[in-house]
Amino acid sequence: MSGVVKVASAYKVEPFVGESGQAISHELQAAQQRLLQLRAQLHASRSETAGHQASLFEKGQGDERPSSPLSTITKLPPHLGWESAPVTQTLRQKQQRCAPNNQAIQLTQPGHTAVSSPHPTQPKTIKVYPDIAIGLLRAEQVAAGRLWLLLQAVDGQGRGWIGEEAARRWFTGKRALLRFCGVRQLRNLLARGEEIFWVRQNGRIWLRSVAKVAFSLKVPQLKMRPVALPIRVLQQKIGTVRAHLYATFHSSRSRSDQAKKPIARETVAQLTQVQPRTQRRYERKAKVKRQAQFAIGAQATTDNLQARGWEQGQATFQFKDFMGKQGPQGKSYVAWQLPNSYVGPHAQQPKGRQKQINRALTDLFMQGITGNDQRLSVTRRFFDNGRLAAKSYLRNPEHDHYWRGVDNGRYQLWQVIATSK
Repeated sequence: MSGVVKVASAYKVEPFVGESGQAISHELQAAQQRLLQLRAQLHASRSETAGHQASLFEKGQGDERPSSPLSTITKLPPHLGWESAPVTQTLRQKQQRCAPNNQAIQLTQPGHTAVSSPHPTQPKTIKVYPDIAIGLLRAEQVAAGRLWLLLQAVDGQGRGWIGEEAARRWFTGKRALLRFCGVRQLRNLLARGEEIFWVRQNGRIWLRSVAKVAFSLKVPQLKMRPVALPIRVLQQKIGTVRAHLYATFHSSRSRSDQAKKPIARETVAQLTQVQPRTQRRYERKAKVKRQAQFAIGAQATTDNLQARGWEQGQATFQFKDFMGKQGPQGKSYVAWQLPNSYVGPHAQQPKGRQKQINRALTDLFMQGITGNDQRLSVTRRFFDNGRLAAKSYLRNPEHDHYWRGVDNGRYQLWQVIATSK
């Protein structure tokens, strides 16, 4: 068949040969001639010995480098190889390997490099464990803890230390990207966080690991999922930093598209040591979303309303089902308000090394205090479906058990299995 290119190997290309009496264009003849020249030059370059190539390399940069035969590839027409991809790819790779070093550097470094940049690119968020964030609030170490988080963000290479002079440039300079305090305040923070968040030696700030910091804050275990805290939040006023550290508790419990189960403010106060009045102030400042929760019980009779009123107090009210969602249309039921659910402003992060950190924490507490007094058991009363609620009710019938019902975005309704007492 005429017009077929025979490819014997990666470097051997047979020229196009037309049949007798068939006209060949001038462009095709020129391409054949170039291919023949290229094949001859390739054979000549392979015949050179390795020693001769080494002597050419040792002549130095002052000697003019011989022109590579592959430099003519760029001058060939686009139809080189006539859709023969292996031949074209092999020749292009050979050309790239033979390219001068200065040309490669010019292609890979068109502008400022990361080394020459005065301010390397820093991440916009930092991974924070809510257990440690709550530990900072409980131990009143928010100011020094903020510096520890910022030092982790600056240490992008993971060396584990930052120079004190570099820290002053990062955090106290007038045009510093992470400025949040003055030189005197930085000196005070470094002294306050010594042996808790870092150890200073020979002009360097050696950062302590997450496990050792948690041990210093008397956090026995990292139970909650970590979240992404924006770096810009750590540069704001200390009150805003406290609010966001508190908000990590709610961000870890809920996703942005679904509210978590209800939780009472008294329970939050026991877990975080933040009083309800302060909780409301932090939630407004950190923009924590709240969602109302209601439970629907039996039909609204005088006895049912009185019995539920003794338990729930003023939270009890009468709910009339106009749409017939709970039963016959127009029936009334006993209902009461549950604690709110919350959606935090931070995105959740993968747990990563959280299991290894907990193992290290166990070893640290076994060597010192046990930390059992830090554990707080909370009775589970809210479930995602009725099967789980009924299963838990059979084991513990002294408490009401709830499972999810209708959710219209403004509030969440819960079905209930009332206590047997």
